[in-house]
Amino acid sequence: MPTPELKPTFSTAVNTWQCDENDHLNVQFYTEFGHEASAHLLANLGLGPRAQRASGLAVTAAEDHVRYLHEFRVIDAVEVHSAPVEVGERHLVAYHEIRNPAEAGIAATVRRRIVCDRPWPEAFRARAEAAKMALPEAAKPRSVGTLILPDLTLAQAPATGMIDIGRTVITPDECDEHGEFLPRHQFGRYSDGAPMLWNHLGFDRSAMQERQEGSVVVEMLNHYRRPLRAGDLAVVMSGLAAFTSKTLVFTHFLFEAETGTLAACAEAVGMKFDQKIRKIMTFTQQDQARLAERQLKL
Repeated sequence: MPTPELKPTFSTAVNTWQCDENDHLNVQFYTEFGHEASAHLLANLGLGPRAQRASGLAVTAAEDHVRYLHEFRVIDAVEVHSAPVEVGERHLVAYHEIRNPAEAGIAATVRRRIVCDRPWPEAFRARAEAAKMALPEAAKPRSVGTLILPDLTLAQAPATGMIDIGRTVITPDECDEHGEFLPRHQFGRYSDGAPMLWNHLGFDRSAMQERQEGSVVVEMLNHYRRPLRAGDLAVVMSGLAAFTSKTLVFTHFLFEAETGTLAACAEAVGMKFDQKIRKIMTFTQQDQARLAERQLKL
C-alpha cells in the first residue's frame, strides 16, 4: 500500500514557445502539468487510463485551483510531485506540487477535484485513502473561492458588465482522447483574451509594453461545467469583480456560442508587473477610481 507522501508524477523543461511577454511560463502550462500529473497519480493508485477503460469508468476534472508562486523561465527544469488530499465515494482531490529542482521553494501548486461517473473501485479507494495527506497551507485558496459565479447564458452575460474578450473555434488538437476540450486550452483562452480586458479597464497594453510593464496572474480557480468538443464555437466573456491597490480579481465565463450554454467559469487574480525589476506594481488613485466605475454587477 502507498504511504502518505508526495510521489513523482511529471517532469519536463520550459520551452521558448511556452513563455509569454514577461519571458516566463504562461499560466496555461501549469494546468497542463497538473493535468498530466493527475493521470500519473491515478495510475500510481491503480487506476490509469487503461484500467479506466477496462472498468468502463468516466473520470473527469471538475475544478482546478492554481497558485503561481515563483516564475519559470526558458530551459528551467520542472518537477511535479503529487498525492491525494481528499477521497470520497465518487471524487478525489489531488494536490500537485510544482518545483524547479535547481531552486528552493515551491514554484506553483495545483489542487484538482476529479470526479467519476460511478463509485470508485474498492481497491483504488483503499489505496487512495492510504496515500492521502493534508493539503499544505501554500496550496489553499488565498484570494479566490468567495465569489458566487452564476450559471449564466451567453445572452445574460453583457448585463453584468462583462465584455467579449475572445471568439474562437475548438480544434481537434486542443481536445483529449475523448474528444473534449483540454483544461490547458481553457486557461489559454482566458490568458489570450487578457490584453483586451486590461485595455477595457483603461490600461493601454501597447504603452505598458513600451514602459516594460506586463500583467501576471498569481492565482486562478476554474470550474468545469460542461464539456466542449472539436468544432464547437467558444466565446469568453470577462470582467472585473473586485480590486485592491495591487490586485485585480477577474471573472471569466466560457460559453458554447451556438446554444449559449456555460462551459466553464473562473476567478483569476491579476497584477501589474514591472518587467525591469520583476516586481508587482501599485495602482494609482486614478487607476482605482476608474476601476471602481467598471466593476461588474454579478
